[in-house]
Amino acid sequence: MEDTSLSVPDSKSAANERAIRFGFAAVVVGMSYPNIRLALSIEKFAAIFHDMLNGKPLPPATRFALGAEPELIALSILIPISALALVFIGRLTQSVYLSGACVLMIFVQLYFTWEAMSAPLFEIMKAMGGAGA
Repeated sequence: MEDTSLSVPDSKSAANERAIRFGFAAVVVGMSYPNIRLALSIEKFAAIFHDMLNGKPLPPATRFALGAEPELIALSILIPISALALVFIGRLTQSVYLSGACVLMIFVQLYFTWEAMSAPLFEIMKAMGGAGA
């Protein structure tokens, strides 16, 4: 008699796999919210920098982020969309690994964009503090 329990998943294990995939997708989508908001705010930061820095040069990371705004917006939206697509990928391990890669991409993009947008703001605050001294 042949054991087929490993080749044909039962309904309980299939339901558990769907739950795990959905859980990872929910984490990625939830963590994407601040990333999307920050990417959509880049244009507003550019206006603040233009008004407050009086022509001073921006840091290289800020110039890059301002120039790559459409790409940063697209990436911040594509990451959660790809995480939702991973719910339907055939193998659980592949889905989990790729979801982890999505989380890593969210952190890298969020950290970079945050640093790029906050560096000039610190210069503005430093100038405001030094003006009264």
